[in-house]
Amino acid sequence: MIRSLCAFFACAILLVISGAFFYPRWQKWGNEAQLSWDAGGYYWYLPAVFIYKDVKQQHFRDSIMQRYQPTPPNDFQYAFRYEGSDNLVIRYTMGTALLEAPWFFIAHAIAKPMGYPADGFAPPYQFMIWLGGILFAILGLWYLRRLLLQYYSDSVTAIVLLLLVAGTNYLNYAGIDTGMTHGWLFTLYVLILHSTDRYYRTLQRKYILRTGALIGLAALVRPPEIISVLIPLLWGMDRISVAAIRERLMLFKRQIRHIVPAALICLLILSLQFCYWQYASGRWFIYTYQEQGFSWLKPHLKLYALNYQCGWLLYTPLMFFALAGLVPFLRSGRNRLALLSLVLVNYYIVAAWDAWDYGGRAMIQNYPALLFPLASLVAYLQKRKISRIIGVLLLLPAVWFNLWWTYQAHRGTLIGSAPATRAYYFATIFRFRAPEEIQKLRDNEDLYRKPIQHPVQLYANSCDTFPDGHIMVEKDLQQILNFSQQGKKYKWIRASADVHIGQKEWNVWFMTHFMIRLKKGNDVIQANSLRVQRFLKEGETRNITVDLRVKYDVYDNIELVYYNENNGILPCSFDNITVTGFDK
Repeated sequence: MIRSLCAFFACAILLVISGAFFYPRWQKWGNEAQLSWDAGGYYWYLPAVFIYKDVKQQHFRDSIMQRYQPTPPNDFQYAFRYEGSDNLVIRYTMGTALLEAPWFFIAHAIAKPMGYPADGFAPPYQFMIWLGGILFAILGLWYLRRLLLQYYSDSVTAIVLLLLVAGTNYLNYAGIDTGMTHGWLFTLYVLILHSTDRYYRTLQRKYILRTGALIGLAALVRPPEIISVLIPLLWGMDRISVAAIRERLMLFKRQIRHIVPAALICLLILSLQFCYWQYASGRWFIYTYQEQGFSWLKPHLKLYALNYQCGWLLYTPLMFFALAGLVPFLRSGRNRLALLSLVLVNYYIVAAWDAWDYGGRAMIQNYPALLFPLASLVAYLQKRKISRIIGVLLLLPAVWFNLWWTYQAHRGTLIGSAPATRAYYFATIFRFRAPEEIQKLRDNEDLYRKPIQHPVQLYANSCDTFPDGHIMVEKDLQQILNFSQQGKKYKWIRASADVHIGQKEWNVWFMTHFMIRLKKGNDVIQANSLRVQRFLKEGETRNITVDLRVKYDVYDNIELVYYNENNGILPCSFDNITVTGFDK
């Protein structure tokens, strides 16, 4: 067992290095801090209940938001005023806060003696939440090792542990972004799998009671994780048949004295959330994500995995090998029905959510199940020398991609803010530096980089007729310039303008768009745009161009559109606008 033990310690060290030295988020401030964005929302229960004792009105929120700025100014996301109630309701369920509670209490005890305010967000709280998250992750790796050793060899287990930590986005969420739910859920799933496995091996009551409690906790962290009940229901079943179902029902009947208390423990834990909703709003159940719903009949199955903005498989390519491992796993793996049912149901739920473009992190809690097919693939590749060589040649680039991507996400210059395109993905993959103009590919795939020959000016406007001599784009003011184009149709069209900003907008979803649109009558034939603040420093004026490769030459007029996305509030001005056409 020495190889897997060494791999476990190597993985633990890598997690600690990533969060303590490479990118210590607990030392950051504002929306880069450990308790920022969603992580601050999951945690919000703890200061609300135990420090300020104000979970209904949350009068402390303004002072916390002003002092620590865990989300952008004037963008409080952690709670909302529920209809028919004067109280605020926390958007997130309380499971993560419950898991973080021991570390919160330690931080609260040491904050004042260390000279920090005991306000819930000072440095001791940031550090302890990181520490608690990473220790919980290491606990999960320990039990994952023990679980895998029940089914695979020591060397296969060692390789799978190293591939998980070095080769997937688990590294980020277990080592750096430990305030998010995904590292905690990964460990909970490992413990559910381990407890379930121990129960079916021994039929000891303590293991099924533990499983019930863990399922309740997982669902309290993220309600869809109630699907983890599939694990104890189906564990040990490798096919669906009348005989298999009858045998399983008979087992449940014999063990009813174990199953009922386990189910009650699960429900008791879940009831904490319902009691909070009742206390805060007078309703026993609230769908707290409000406008974000699910497309159950049209899930975004392909988009979630393969879109170039944040596709799970494109940005965690090692999981392609876990999927490839389904072939040997389906042939000879154990517990196939439980593990594959869990993965498929979870993927359907994740892909059905209309906010699918938040990335592949929602699959991390399913990695404990997906590691079984990956382990089956590794075991298969180990059988022959040539397959071992092929495996190394294929797996190492996937691991390197994850390490490169993790670096870029936190300390690099090529990622920046979403979205991205296919062209940008392949123009930057494995690179650490690229020309600035490559950033234009983040918004569209058209960028002419060669010297232009024989350009023809199609339009020019010095903007002298506009107030103050330029086009001003503000919060809810969209500007449009248009002109007819009846002559020759060129293969490329380029619009340029002198663009000026005062205060820089850093949030990509509020930036100013500079857009070209080709129209035939009132119909838009083609459009390209870019976000100009990507290329401007505060107070800077700069000439910016946007290109469009003409695919359909049936247009009869060209429009230039300027607007702030999502009613972004920071103004931006355009001057000396020109449009040129060229073929090469």
